[in-house]
Amino acid sequence: MNEKAISTLKTLGFTEYEAKAYISLVGFGMATAREIHEHSQVPQGRIYSVLKSLLDKNYIIMQEGNPSYYYADNPTEILTRLKGELNESVDETMEFLGNLHLESKPPVMIWAIHSEWGIKNRLKTLIQSSEKSILIWINDPSIFNWIKPELLKLKRKVNVEIYAENKSDFAGSKLRITEFNQNHFRFIEGAESVIELGDTEKNKLILVFDDKAAFTVGKYNGQMMGVSIQIPQIAYMIKSVIKMLGES
Repeated sequence: MNEKAISTLKTLGFTEYEAKAYISLVGFGMATAREIHEHSQVPQGRIYSVLKSLLDKNYIIMQEGNPSYYYADNPTEILTRLKGELNESVDETMEFLGNLHLESKPPVMIWAIHSEWGIKNRLKTLIQSSEKSILIWINDPSIFNWIKPELLKLKRKVNVEIYAENKSDFAGSKLRITEFNQNHFRFIEGAESVIELGDTEKNKLILVFDDKAAFTVGKYNGQMMGVSIQIPQIAYMIKSVIKMLGES
């Protein structure tokens, strides 16, 4: 039986059993409840209640007898009417939502993700949606395995720049790696000397996507945490600092 037809009828308000019985009946032209049951696979214990529901909705007609016969009266006309009613409902809902004004908070531009699954999923989404460039600063090569499969799937038009402490940690990745220079190490030492990290470890991974969004991965209280930044100005600033440090 055509699954798309069943799905369409369900969209128009039919139950699955009603859709299957209706399709079978349209195919037969005229049929008994038993014939509809055997063709549609609607359970025998449900076929009469399903047919009664279709009768109550004026989708089909019954000719009483022993046995009784059912037939579908002009399915094109019925479906056209249901389609029109559905379109009206959609239009009314669109108008209602368009006129609906609720006091809502502005979208959050920076938020934290505290689960490893959530961090990996967010990284995957950001990488897949990148259009032009991805800049990566990475201190922990083990975390690179979280993003390596997605990076290798990227189209060539996406420029990937990776800054890391040792190229050898990424051997076989087929990605271009730029090793940290003295500027990078001095910057890291300077940042750690003026920022009280306490029980917070330094960032293990920083990514900037299309100069529009940034994502960092680190640890806090021994727990992995990701921070998503959807502020283009900050993303651009992070990228600019990393690239500036890479210059001789």
